[in-house]
Amino acid sequence: MKKNVLYLCFLIICLVIVGCSNKASIKKDREEKQKEEKQKEYQDTTNRNGELLKKEKFSVWTAYWDTENIDKEIGSLKDQIDNICYFAAYFKEDKQPFIPEKVTDTHEMIKANYKPYSFKSYLTFVNDLLIEDGSSSLKDTDLLYTLLSTEEARNNHINEILQMTIQGGFDGIEIDYEGMKKDIELWNLYIQFINELYQAAATKGVLVRIVIEPGIPVNENFEFPDGPEFVMMCYNLYGYGTEPGPKANKEFLLEMVKKMEVFPGKVNFAVATGGFDFAKGGVVVQVTEVKATQLAKEYDKTPKRDEESQSLVFSYIDNNGMSHEVWFADNQTIQYWFDVIKGAGDYELSIWRIGGNIFE
Repeated sequence: MKKNVLYLCFLIICLVIVGCSNKASIKKDREEKQKEEKQKEYQDTTNRNGELLKKEKFSVWTAYWDTENIDKEIGSLKDQIDNICYFAAYFKEDKQPFIPEKVTDTHEMIKANYKPYSFKSYLTFVNDLLIEDGSSSLKDTDLLYTLLSTEEARNNHINEILQMTIQGGFDGIEIDYEGMKKDIELWNLYIQFINELYQAAATKGVLVRIVIEPGIPVNENFEFPDGPEFVMMCYNLYGYGTEPGPKANKEFLLEMVKKMEVFPGKVNFAVATGGFDFAKGGVVVQVTEVKATQLAKEYDKTPKRDEESQSLVFSYIDNNGMSHEVWFADNQTIQYWFDVIKGAGDYELSIWRIGGNIFE
């Protein structure tokens, strides 16, 4: 009798354990299924990206520090690309411009691999200074004063960059001189330089693009010359030194469109790929779409789409216990930004930049 009671108790305990186990298993299965559905929803969106960016023509930039995936990404976008801007020629400490070897190599590779395509090529010049100790002075305005302060200095600079562009086999010059902020004297010198550059380039059949910073003080009634293509940078609404957020949203884009109403001729708007990883301690790191996707996978997160910007966003806690918020763009984001801009007028479009994207 005692044995029967013990056996019955043992059987009841086993049934309870199995029941609990089954409940836990069912709960786990349900959670896994929900996670899979969320991931599938995100993956379906990612897969549909291949069908986006097919109705637009746009310019793209390449960057000398990120050339690994350029050929593949150009191949994915080859039917949409109008112009390729090769970033960038900059300056040695003696204030002489030079072209990094990787820029030249990338230009030659694209010419060789995409002969049937009539991409126009621009050599981008930036006012960054490479110091002899290996450090850099970025957006150096003292350099700009040296290059632009007198007619002789401007002429020398124009002849120099025209010669580099023509000898390098590029179709055009792109000037991306930044950091002038509200220095009105420097802005006026810069506008004079643009006018003289365009006149000199036109006589040699060289195209000219001018990149404009979002912070340009347009209320100063600057008179930019008619002729060059002006390109507004529509990115970094959030980034270094800000709270977490997207590189652009609808309100910001329309604000940039408004700013460009004072510019003559052909106007272009540039949006940016990738995004930022905002750490709680204030450290902000740029991320490509590929890197952001890898982070989401590593920390088992499913990005959600922000309504105002159509950017993707997710949060995670790293292995040191630090919380992060990641905002980044995919093709659906870029297409949405394009749609906002095109909805405001018949404008040209550009993408900063090739490298680290999923354009398949």
